[in-house]
Amino acid sequence: MNYAKEWAFGRNPKYYNYDSIGGDCTNFISQCVFSGCNIMNYSKQNGWYYINANDKSPSWTGVQFFYNFLCGNKSVGPYGIECSQNEVEVRRYCSTFL
Repeated sequence: MNYAKEWAFGRNPKYYNYDSIGGDCTNFISQCVFSGCNIMNYSKQNGWYYINANDKSPSWTGVQFFYNFLCGNKSVGPYGIECSQNEVEVRRYCSTFL
């Protein structure tokens, strides 16, 4: 939450701005999740990672890919479950084990 508060109206120069090529929302949410978890999953097929604008997983910036990764992750990195708005909680869900 602290990351979101700090960067919601600004731009973290560590990350590329995807506004001009489809939007930046999932990129921003990925930054927020990474800030809380501090673990990326570098799997080339099903991972969630950002090295630079040209070397990132589809799940870092793509909504459906991000959802699929979080809800299906059984490996390293953040994970989540689908829930209703009333059930949303801020928690730290990260796995460091393969």
